[in-house]
Amino acid sequence: MKAFVTKRNIAILVLALLIAAVAVVSRSTRGDPGFITNGANALTNPLKRAAASLAHTFETIYGYMYKYEQLMEENEALKEQISALRQEYREITEVTEENKRLHELLNLSARHQDFVLDAATIMDWSASSYSSSFVINKGANNSAAKTGDAVITETGVLIGRVTEVRAAESVCVSIIDTTFSAAVHIGERGAEGIASGDFELMRDGALRLANISDDTIVLAGDAVVTSGRGRKYPDGLVIGTVVSVRRDEAGIGMYAVIQPEAQIRDATYCYLVTEFTEQ
Repeated sequence: MKAFVTKRNIAILVLALLIAAVAVVSRSTRGDPGFITNGANALTNPLKRAAASLAHTFETIYGYMYKYEQLMEENEALKEQISALRQEYREITEVTEENKRLHELLNLSARHQDFVLDAATIMDWSASSYSSSFVINKGANNSAAKTGDAVITETGVLIGRVTEVRAAESVCVSIIDTTFSAAVHIGERGAEGIASGDFELMRDGALRLANISDDTIVLAGDAVVTSGRGRKYPDGLVIGTVVSVRRDEAGIGMYAVIQPEAQIRDATYCYLVTEFTEQ
């Protein structure tokens, strides 16, 4: 308390009282403010205007901040809605694709009632300049898979064959692999040939149709399907379409280039033909 009541504080208090007294005395008999009051107003009015302007500015900033927070909340809510819609779309797409596969599989089963099929998922692809293979999730412990089984799509398109059966998975070569070959029918005329993998054509995702005799007519657009000869594959499995006919490197024969029906690298689901009736 003694520290507060100092000579300086007393002097300031006295000065303030004098200013207040002079302001009261300076008022005229008509009640008009005196010159000291006018001077004080002249000094304080700019401060009042500045304070009012500053208050307005703060109110505006607060309004913007409040609206910004509202927009951020709405934005987060919209993001959650979009995420939920995307998930719903993915689920609907998956269900639609699954229904489509089952419908195609039903048609395949109706056409090939002798087929015993085992559904599988392609787990991994491996491709190089000299091979094309993939791994499926069916092996000796969880299926009847065996070496040589045809691997097809739900529409009956041949995409490969099993070459190695492991405990819970199997290795398969695709139809463009250089070790693949199958006896085939070409087009509606019933011409025959051998479809096989080829080093050069494999780079373009195609395979070769060889053993075309001189009296065999093969045209671009002809469908190529398995014939069942050799008993390696069931007959009637689609392989692809002839896209061109060329003279072989020796210049003494012709061969055709086959474009596979299935986009092999895009396949996810497949089916093993574990049993079929030989024709």
